[in-house]
Amino acid sequence: MHGTEVRALRKNEHRAAAAVTARALADSPTTVAIYGDDPLDGLAGLYAELGPFFGLLPSPQMAAFTGDCVIAAAGLAPPGGCIGAFVGAEASELIATPPPAVGERARAHVFWAHWAQADLAEEHWHLGPVGVEPGFQGRGIGGALMRAVCAWLDEGARRAWLETDKERNVRFYAGLGFEVADKAPVLDVETWYMRRDPRP
Repeated sequence: MHGTEVRALRKNEHRAAAAVTARALADSPTTVAIYGDDPLDGLAGLYAELGPFFGLLPSPQMAAFTGDCVIAAAGLAPPGGCIGAFVGAEASELIATPPPAVGERARAHVFWAHWAQADLAEEHWHLGPVGVEPGFQGRGIGGALMRAVCAWLDEGARRAWLETDKERNVRFYAGLGFEVADKAPVLDVETWYMRRDPRP
């Protein structure tokens, strides 16, 4: 962690944060289920989605830096601004419709619809995407980033919610105070839904 700083993103750093999270998630089960096995397709599809995402969210979007370089990032959508709010009305229809073929960007909407239906009814901040630059994972960078995020959540007595598609991530988030609220497959991808209530 020598030389690493964790702080809120500035506006001119949003694209870099999107690029880091896209690279980190390019081979995740959800990404593969949407865009196929080629990680370049996953990278391109994710970046197209995440590129504008960080810029649309209000501060704070948190990141870890080495010098001026973003090496990890975490997005936080505020209450009323997360997946449940903007997909909720269409979720049932999207789920009932046969999903687009693998590789079509609209296939991501099926995942969004399932996430929206599972979204926490109570007021919350929605966490994600979260990712550490490949090649720098396993050095405690993601833990430092998420501890800063959780400290911010606790300062304002804010509840958090997330989805993850890897069991090792479940253990990681559990160590930060998240609890599994539900588990269900989405297009054959096992998905865990986790909540974190603020700590005093």
